[in-house]
Amino acid sequence: MSMTTTTELQQELQQAQQRIAELEELVARQTGSVLITSYDLSLCGQQKDELTQSRNKYRKLFNYANDAMFVISLDRNSSNYGFFSDVNNVACKRLGYTREELLQLTPFDISDGKNIEYNQELVARLSKEGNATFETTYVKKNGTLLPVEISALRLTIDGKELYMAIARDITERKQAEEALRTSENLYRLLADNVHDVIWTTDADLKPRYVSPSFSHLTGFAREEALSTIYAKIIVPSPFLANHAQLPSLAEQLPLHWESEVLTAGGETIWVESIASLLPESSRRCTGIIGVTRDITSRKRIMNELQAAKEQAFAANKAKSEFLANMSHEVRTPMNGVLGMLQLLEMTELDDEQHEYIDTAMESGKSLLTIINDILDYAKIEAGKLPLTPEEFQIREVIRTLINSFRTAVNPHKVKLIAEVSPDVPEFLVADHIRIRQILYNIVGNAVKFTERGEIRISLDMAELPVENKVQLTCSIADTGIGVPDNIGDKLFEPFTQIESPRQKKIKGTGLGLSIVKQLVLLMNGTVNLQRNSAGGTTVTFTLLVDRGSGQSVKNSLAAPTPILTSPSRRLSALIVEDEQINQQILQAILLKLGHRPTVAENGYAALDLLESRHFDIVLMDVQMPELDGLETTRIIRNSHD
Repeated sequence: MSMTTTTELQQELQQAQQRIAELEELVARQTGSVLITSYDLSLCGQQKDELTQSRNKYRKLFNYANDAMFVISLDRNSSNYGFFSDVNNVACKRLGYTREELLQLTPFDISDGKNIEYNQELVARLSKEGNATFETTYVKKNGTLLPVEISALRLTIDGKELYMAIARDITERKQAEEALRTSENLYRLLADNVHDVIWTTDADLKPRYVSPSFSHLTGFAREEALSTIYAKIIVPSPFLANHAQLPSLAEQLPLHWESEVLTAGGETIWVESIASLLPESSRRCTGIIGVTRDITSRKRIMNELQAAKEQAFAANKAKSEFLANMSHEVRTPMNGVLGMLQLLEMTELDDEQHEYIDTAMESGKSLLTIINDILDYAKIEAGKLPLTPEEFQIREVIRTLINSFRTAVNPHKVKLIAEVSPDVPEFLVADHIRIRQILYNIVGNAVKFTERGEIRISLDMAELPVENKVQLTCSIADTGIGVPDNIGDKLFEPFTQIESPRQKKIKGTGLGLSIVKQLVLLMNGTVNLQRNSAGGTTVTFTLLVDRGSGQSVKNSLAAPTPILTSPSRRLSALIVEDEQINQQILQAILLKLGHRPTVAENGYAALDLLESRHFDIVLMDVQMPELDGLETTRIIRNSHD
């Protein structure tokens, strides 16, 4: 049987009951007549058939309905609730009674009895209005409860007042409602007690709910929370700026942002919010749910860390600038020591004294190397190491490099090999002094760690789409002790060293490769280090350089005659130097060579002497107070043009 609505069922039952009553009344009248014609008998039979059909239809509708159905007759002499005059099969099945048992009961007998007054009001309303819909609870025969929704209709048949009640089982609905209430209570309990602020809005971004923690956080009363949330949290959010595209924001969710909130006490706090859209089943945005957290402490710590970082950076920069500025002051006395040792070496010494001088010279050179590394690194950190591009011959740089290290290796155990690709141009334009420094540092490391085998320097190039630009690629491969896997590129970090098999730590500052990396980066290049499978290490670096024409190099090939060392002529030499130690060294060297030195302490003094006297040669210091060497030289040249 197909599903029938409660209203349709009530209408059909009411019509059936009315038709049955009419037919029964007609039958009673006709069966009491004395004269019955054959026509009347035929009509009576036809009406009885209609009556039977109506009764069958009524019974079929009644028994096969999906809901429990009760017909209640009121007996004014018994109960205010009446008694059951008819029940359908579903009612018997739902309540666990037989039909005969139910017909002996009243509606009150199957009620849970908790709302007697309410039930009495319903009966009165039903009697007055003729219909009513309400919820109540039945008690089954086994004592369990059955929540039902009643649709009741008052009928009058054959002068008797009847109630037709259809009871729908709403157990599942009640369970769902209870589960929903439990869930809502749970989430509200969480929202009301969580430390973070939970809030929701409607589709127009108007706040609907704000958890009590917002009042605890800001000091605003609950009634002020909604407006404050809108002004301080939602207005700065990405949602407001994209209100028209709220649904499209779903792909970017969750969104998060930070904002400042002025509390009721006048204190400014920082909060972080994260929010998502609330979709309907149709995926249309119905609002936003968000969580806001106090991040004031985190912000303060981050600001303190940033301030500490900036302070440390400033201190480090100040240190680097100090060292960079002290370069001249630090190197000058060291050069003075080495210069005096050289002068002492030029005197008559016995073998023991020569040995002492050689040891002092080696120690002084090592110390000067360390000082140079530290000062160069400080200059790089301070950003005070400018590059000076000049035209040079890279093959000459490699040749000089090989020659300078030949005495540092055992030729019977270690070979120094240089391979320069024919594609590499003869002349290049770059800071060749810094390129020499890069090569010397890398090859110097290879020499330290290679006791036998070879050190191979390979140079190649690649064309670039930019005019006159080429990329140099240089690899220095050795067969030394190699690099441990856990160190690798860490060697390019400052003050990092590795241990050798025979020594706990190699001598040096640990700045060489760090300086290499910084210089390579300054020249728009890259550098990396890898361990060779057969042992040893390969360091590869690239540099961006310009092609050279060779003109400036060719012009400089005709070097001037070394007149200072020429014994055929005594020269008048002007020494322009502000450091007394350097003055003494230069004067002593010139006197030993047979020349006549004169000293000027700065550029102005030198210009005054040049106006009054003739000098064959001028030895000019660069860094001097008042007037430096570069400006002094420019003035001298201009005055002689």
